[in-house]
Amino acid sequence: MNENTLIIVGLALSVAVLVLCTVKFKIHPFFALIATTVVFAVISGMNMEDMLEAFTSGMGSTMADIGLVIALGTVTGALLEKSGAAETMAQSILKLTGKKHAALGMAITGYFVSIPVFCDSAFVLLSPIAKRISKDTKISMTTMAISLCMGLHATHMFVPPTPGPLAVAGILSADLGYVILFGALVSIPITLVGYLGAIKAGKKYNYIPKNVVEVPEDQKLPSAMMAFLPIVVPILLMLIKTIGEMAGLSGIVLAVFSVLGTPAVALMVGLIIAVIGYITIFPDDKEAWGFDGVLADALKTAGQIVLIVGAGGAFSGVLKASPLQDLLTNAFSGLTIGILAPFVIGFIFRTCVGSATIAMVTAATMITPLIDVLGFGSPMGRVIAMLACAAGGMMVFHGNDDFFWVTATTSEMDTSIAYKTIPVISVLQSATALAVVFVLSLIFL
Repeated sequence: MNENTLIIVGLALSVAVLVLCTVKFKIHPFFALIATTVVFAVISGMNMEDMLEAFTSGMGSTMADIGLVIALGTVTGALLEKSGAAETMAQSILKLTGKKHAALGMAITGYFVSIPVFCDSAFVLLSPIAKRISKDTKISMTTMAISLCMGLHATHMFVPPTPGPLAVAGILSADLGYVILFGALVSIPITLVGYLGAIKAGKKYNYIPKNVVEVPEDQKLPSAMMAFLPIVVPILLMLIKTIGEMAGLSGIVLAVFSVLGTPAVALMVGLIIAVIGYITIFPDDKEAWGFDGVLADALKTAGQIVLIVGAGGAFSGVLKASPLQDLLTNAFSGLTIGILAPFVIGFIFRTCVGSATIAMVTAATMITPLIDVLGFGSPMGRVIAMLACAAGGMMVFHGNDDFFWVTATTSEMDTSIAYKTIPVISVLQSATALAVVFVLSLIFL
C-alpha cells in the first residue's frame, strides 16, 4: 500500500480502536487514547520520534490551554454544590422553565453563553447546575448534559467572536455584522435539534449523576444573586474583553479587562466569589481549604479530567502532525459544487482531525480562490459560504475533540453512552445547518 492509503487505513483503525476500547472493553479513556494514538502512528508509518514529539506537544498545549480552566471550574463547582448555590440556581432556572422544560433551559443557556465564552470553559462552569437539576427533577443526565453541550456547540460554530467563525469571516471577507446576525439565526434550529436529540438519548440512556452533594433540608441556602455571581461574573468579564477587542478600543480600561477577561483569570475571580459565598454558609469550616477538604476532593476529580482531555489533545496533535491534513487538502482542492464544497471539506477535516476551528478555517482557505466560481462572490454570498464552512465543521464530533471528553467526564457520562449519542446528534445538527444554509442560498443568491 502507498503512503496515502496507509494514512487512511491508520485513521480508520485508530478510531475503531478508540471506540472498541472505550465502548466495548470499558478501558479508561486516558489509556484508550494512548493506544489509539500509537495504532495510528504505527499503521500510517509515522516516525516514532515525530509521534512522541507531536504527542507530548499536543498534550502539553491542550493542558496549558484548558488544564487550569478545568481545575478552577471544578473547584468552583464543588464549592457551589457544597454551599447549596447549585441548588439555588437549579430552583431559579426551574421557576422559569418548569420541570418539563428544564433541559430546554440548559440548551438555551448554552446557546447564549458560548457566544463570548469557549464551550469547554462554559461546560465546566455550568455542569454543576445541570447535575443538580438532573438530581432534583429525575430527568436523565444524558438529556441535561447533551442539551447543554449541543447548545454550546451551536453558537460556538456559527457566531463570532468565537475564534472559528471569526477567522472564517475574516478569510472570506464576509461582513461581520451579517455573520453574527445570520449565524445566531441558523444556530436556533441547530440548538433545538440538539435538544430534541438529547431528549431521545436520555430516554434510551437514563442515568442520574451520583456525585451530587445532598444539601441538608435545614441548611441555609445562598441568595440567588450570590449563587449566580461566580458564574455570571466570569462570563461578563470574558464578554467585555471580547467586545472591547472587536470594537478596537484601547487604553487602561481595556488593558485591565484584557487581563481579567482571560478565561483562567476570569474563572479565578469566580472562584474567589464562590469562596466568599461558601464562607457565608459555613463560617466555621476551616478544613475546606486543606488536603482533606472540599478543594482537595475537587482537585482529585479535576486531575483525572485534565489527563483525559490532555490525551485527547495529544491524539489530535499526532493527527495534525501527520501528512493527513495535506492528503485531505489535495483530495478536496478541486471541489466546485456550490455550498457542498465548503460543507464537505469542513465535515472531512472535523471528523478526521477533531478541531472545529481547523475544519472551518481549512474549508474557507480552500474555497477562497474559487469564491466567484462557486457563486459566493456577492457580500451575502460570502456570508453563506462562511455558514456552509461552519455547517460542515459541526460533524462528526467524537473522541478526537477535547470538548467531547470535557462533556463526558464532567457530567459523569459513561464513555460508551457519549460515543453512542454525541456523534450522532452532531450529525443531525450538521444536516440541519446544511438544510438551513441551502434555504438561505436560495433566498439570497
